[in-house]
Amino acid sequence: MAPREVAAAARGFSAMARIVGPDPKAVKMRRHAFHLHQSGSTTLSASALLLPPGSLAEPPPLLDRICAAHGHAGGVALTSASLVEPFLVEEQRNSPSQELQPRLVPEAHLDVLVEHEESRNIGGGKTGAPRWLSARLLAIVDVQASADSVLSLLQHEGSLIRSSSWDVCWSLADVNQKQVDNDARYSLESNRKNAYAESTEPPMLAKSATRIAILGVSNLNSSNTRCINVSLMQQRGDSLLIMGSPFGILSPVHFFNSISVGVVANCLPPGTARSSLLMADVHCLPGMEGAPVFDKNSCLVGMLMKPLRQRGSSTEVQLVITWDAICNAWNSDKLERIGHPPSELVDEKSSDCKYKESCVADKHRRFVPNSANNLNQYDVSPSLTEAISSVVLVTVGETSWASGIILNKNGLIMTNAHLLEPWRFGRTSSLGLQNKIASFSEHTCGGENNLLQPQQCKVSNEDAVKHELSLFNFGLKKDRAISVRLDHGERKTWCNASVVFISKGPLDVALLQMEKTPIELCAIRPEFVCPTAGSSVYVVGHGLLGPRSGLSSSLSSGVVSKIVKIPSTQHSQLSSVVEVNNMDIPVMLQTTAAVHPGASGGVLLDSLGRMVGLITSNAKHGGGSTIPHLNFSIPCKSLEMVFKYSAKGDFKILEQLDKPNEVLSSVWALAPTSSPFFSTSPENGRGGKVLEFSKFLADKQEGLKSIKDIEAFLRDRIPSKI
Repeated sequence: MAPREVAAAARGFSAMARIVGPDPKAVKMRRHAFHLHQSGSTTLSASALLLPPGSLAEPPPLLDRICAAHGHAGGVALTSASLVEPFLVEEQRNSPSQELQPRLVPEAHLDVLVEHEESRNIGGGKTGAPRWLSARLLAIVDVQASADSVLSLLQHEGSLIRSSSWDVCWSLADVNQKQVDNDARYSLESNRKNAYAESTEPPMLAKSATRIAILGVSNLNSSNTRCINVSLMQQRGDSLLIMGSPFGILSPVHFFNSISVGVVANCLPPGTARSSLLMADVHCLPGMEGAPVFDKNSCLVGMLMKPLRQRGSSTEVQLVITWDAICNAWNSDKLERIGHPPSELVDEKSSDCKYKESCVADKHRRFVPNSANNLNQYDVSPSLTEAISSVVLVTVGETSWASGIILNKNGLIMTNAHLLEPWRFGRTSSLGLQNKIASFSEHTCGGENNLLQPQQCKVSNEDAVKHELSLFNFGLKKDRAISVRLDHGERKTWCNASVVFISKGPLDVALLQMEKTPIELCAIRPEFVCPTAGSSVYVVGHGLLGPRSGLSSSLSSGVVSKIVKIPSTQHSQLSSVVEVNNMDIPVMLQTTAAVHPGASGGVLLDSLGRMVGLITSNAKHGGGSTIPHLNFSIPCKSLEMVFKYSAKGDFKILEQLDKPNEVLSSVWALAPTSSPFFSTSPENGRGGKVLEFSKFLADKQEGLKSIKDIEAFLRDRIPSKI
């Protein structure tokens, strides 16, 4: 189905929930990115999944039990519990244990904004104005499986993520929080009353973020109700469509039921058939929490929650609670305690096995539900799946990690040179001389190191190909050893690797050789024809979340936004004259796909799963913050020598990459006024400095022979723009 068709189907199941309640001290909007406060009342809103009567062919026991307990026979809406929690009575706000009997403070009331019946009818061309329907709070449900997955990202054994560096909220919530603190001037006692909902302890934070509210919706017309199908299984690269209401209450006419599209970036828990949480590569805004998420066949995937956010930055990772996790939020014991017939209960221990039995394996070894066989549910091509398995995790001792790409069956891996010799590029030092970027937590325990140890693979540095003198090899110690992790489905295998080649030229390229190949490797397929601007691309790498998170590589999607080309004569060093009218060699690709620290050395893929570039860097703001959707890759055309070496093994082929190239250096220095392709006056131009960049690197490489030399160089280094 086309996105417009999915969106048309989604409108019948998308709504906006609103709560209005007394708030004389203006404190109810804490940790909310937006609100309305007027005459002593505060109004909050969130998106909601709307389920009219009869819309589910097999309603989950959880919803049946909740509706039966309240005698409710109408439709229901599911939204984020953070919408209603500020208006719970005090005893439940401090400890919301009465899931089936939540109580709002007096004078607080709920409404749900829904599409007009004619608008919800896909076959009809008519549209009508949305209308508000009265709603009541039926239950507040903790989705424990999703909370466990969120907690695994916030804090887990051997975590690289400090518990204080990540939160689950919108970035804009901080701005509103400061305003609330300044305006309200509420007492310490008021803070304590809200302590439960606003706890920053990882277990409480994870549980609060995945808590949902179930609302009963009155007067919801069930005539001509369309039945919604459920997507039971997702994988990286699957298309997603989210319909929510960002900043909805501020102006529903502008924001109600807006659309965002993207793809599944990763699935949690890793290596399981049934996901409880999805990481999504999609652009969302505050107020979209609670929004329904659909796949490309308009099947329900789950519900959007607030994002995982890195404190002190604008980096957000969108998270989706799966419908399967919601349906199984209450286990068999709990359902039995509240009077549900035992025959309809789910045996948790065998649920995953029963799920697999109810599915068939397709030709790509994915479990596909029988009910979805005729829907062509998955849009990820086999070649893209194979390309994803060609991306590996590369660690340097216990200091840093990046991504790598398998080039051949013998275990040759391409990555970025700045992982091994970062001082040349103004980046993180594997020698510990600068602050770390994609680095391990400095507060690791001794026992955690076992998670990074290779399995049944021995180190043999004597077998590595020698590449003159590398500062990485100089002073290489055991705790700086290189390890590579291969991900094949549920299997994750560690192996040691040796440095084969580190380019001395302007291209940020290095080669590693695995010491042993314990499993059959899937080599990447290069595409040397440069993609055109606007072409769809995927980025696959290990960004943000490192080795001990247990996650496989993540995927993001975007388009090629810019191709930087230079004359072939300049690329091959055959001429000293710049031919501005013959710009025919691509040397840099700029894309809109999200790239985060740790994804360096990852792969840029076209829609057929062929490698079109090597992920190298992001742009940064002047203050140092990364711009994820503005990034740069080396096109495969510029890496032809690497692939020739991979095929033939002749080391002389790589010598071309070591040669200084002033034009390439100026391109990768990102100096706007120094390009040799644009005339600049001697008074204003800085071309002389940039055009000496390669020679500068070569001279420094030759002169740096010790740690003291490196420290001296770092004091005087040229600030990097990438």
